[in-house]
Amino acid sequence: MKVFILEYFLSKKRNSIFKESFYREGKFMLDSLIKSFTKIEDLQLSIFIAQENIDLIDHQNHDIEIIVSDEGSCDSYFEKLLDLDLSQSDYFLVIAPETDNLLYQITKIMETKNINNLGCSSNCIKKAANKWLLYQNFKDTDIKIPESYQIKNNKLDLRKDFFPAVIKAKYSAGSELKIIKSKKEFSNLNLSNYKGQIIQKIITGTPGSLSLAANSTNLRILSINKQLIRADDFSYFGSIINHRFPNQHKLKELANLVKKKYSNLNGYFGIDFICNQKGFYLLEINPRLSSSFIGLAEISEPAEIILNLAEKKNFIGSNLLSSKEFTFYLD
Repeated sequence: MKVFILEYFLSKKRNSIFKESFYREGKFMLDSLIKSFTKIEDLQLSIFIAQENIDLIDHQNHDIEIIVSDEGSCDSYFEKLLDLDLSQSDYFLVIAPETDNLLYQITKIMETKNINNLGCSSNCIKKAANKWLLYQNFKDTDIKIPESYQIKNNKLDLRKDFFPAVIKAKYSAGSELKIIKSKKEFSNLNLSNYKGQIIQKIITGTPGSLSLAANSTNLRILSINKQLIRADDFSYFGSIINHRFPNQHKLKELANLVKKKYSNLNGYFGIDFICNQKGFYLLEINPRLSSSFIGLAEISEPAEIILNLAEKKNFIGSNLLSSKEFTFYLD
């Protein structure tokens, strides 16, 4: 069996429009994928990577095929992906941000290769990654979700107690946001610069995430995690895997309701939430491999579970998971 992996940031030359932390996180994620997948017998990995980033990943002691991105080519990044010959691969897995529909576009190209996807389909990504659609889908349900509005013009009038709040694009990574501390600060903004984006009330509490794996008939919570977030800018710097939250049995209900609403969520995906005295607030769905995989791969065998689900094996393997608490940092 052969699995092709593409991690967006390491598959191309560095670009100053992205934070350095994105590349560091990409390296950790790719190393974790290599560690987890190379434990599976009779499996070969194929990795698409830029020449300048080859030495950043741990591939020396593994049977890994390296496909070097030709940076000298005049073709665009997406044209290079279209030209990739993956006829010898059985599966592909894409790790990319939702920003500017990158995850959607790359996945859509990979779907033309006629090999199986270990992640979510492009159609699923288009729906599940849309933060405004998420709010619309759950605002009138029993699921708690932060009050949100779409910015359409310069006349959005919000009450004083709505703030502090964050502005974020419908398709964006979790750390790509603008914090608005007060109504006065919001009033001074030129909202035309944020047209189509979402402003969302900040819910105080403990940030967390669910690491999940699924196919059409099974849904598995791999771990419940406490996210380590800096209070000043909401940047993410690690997680505590298998953290225990109060009343966390309710997170299974949350996961089942999300899966029911987005039935084609497949492979490994994540759900972000906030926990406080009122319960759990649904923040985002990440229809992709999330950073929690880095810690999970240190104590469990998530790659094997993902493959078992993709091959619709009845035995998912509870012995492949650990309940041990584990903390990892990206810094």
